[in-house]
Amino acid sequence: MIGLVVVVLVVLSAYAMVTVARTFEIRPSDFVTLPATPVSKSGEVVTLVSVSPLVESNLAVGIQGYLQSPSGQPVAGASVYVQYYFEGYYRTQVGVTDSTGFFQIRFPMNWTGFLPLTVVYFGDSQHQGLHQLVSLPGENL
Repeated sequence: MIGLVVVVLVVLSAYAMVTVARTFEIRPSDFVTLPATPVSKSGEVVTLVSVSPLVESNLAVGIQGYLQSPSGQPVAGASVYVQYYFEGYYRTQVGVTDSTGFFQIRFPMNWTGFLPLTVVYFGDSQHQGLHQLVSLPGENL
C-alpha cells in the first residue's frame, strides 16, 4: 500500500513539474536569427521615435515605438529587430511597422531595472539602416 502511495505521489509530482515547465516555456517561434546582411548606408536617414516599454498590468512586457524619417514620415512595412540577453543567450525578435511606422514586440518575460536592447533596422532602397542601443526601464511603471 505504501508503495502505491509513493508511486502516485511521484506521478503527481512529475505532472506538476511538467505543467509548470509548460507555463514558462519559450515558444521557439518567438525568436529569429539576426540577418547577416550589412546595414544599408544609402537613402534617407531614419530615427526611432517614442521608444518605450510595452506595459500590461504595470509590468514591462516588451518594446514599442515608431520608425520615421527626420521629416516625420513613417517607414511602413519595415522589419525592426530587437536583440537582448535572456537565459544565458542573446535573443532576437522582430516586429513589422504598420502604416504609421509603429512597431511592437512582446518579450517572453518581464523585467526590473533597465533592460539593454540593440534595435536594428537594416534599411531598404529608400532608407538608411539603423543600429541603436536603448535601455528601457522595467520597474515603477
